[in-house]
Amino acid sequence: MDADFEDLSHDVELISRLKQLYQATLRFEDRIDLANDPAIYDKLSNSDKIKYNLLMSYSLNSMFWMYLRTEGIDPTKHQIKNENDRLKKSMERAKQINDKNTLMPRVDKNAAQRFIRNSLWEPKVNEKDNNENK
Repeated sequence: MDADFEDLSHDVELISRLKQLYQATLRFEDRIDLANDPAIYDKLSNSDKIKYNLLMSYSLNSMFWMYLRTEGIDPTKHQIKNENDRLKKSMERAKQINDKNTLMPRVDKNAAQRFIRNSLWEPKVNEKDNNENK
């Protein structure tokens, strides 16, 4: 009788986990639909579009990686590993470009014009001083 109860408790736990997986899948599907909304994508800047595309590619590859694991296939020996490595390099490159653009010092044109204008300033000569020098 105890063996039947243990089997039943394992079944209940399995059903509970399957329900959780199903609910997570539905939430994920809703987020993917939102992420694929062209109205949102069109409003993004080029930098944000790059980040978005890299994130979507990496997410899809991660999902495929998990699928391979569930099928008992070692993903480290699959082509997906090379694709993930390529995406990681692309993400690093995008970060370098973004950092370069945001951290690079900028010239304040107005301040530079004031410096130049003030360095070229010559004092006015008083007429009194002009007459004494003659």
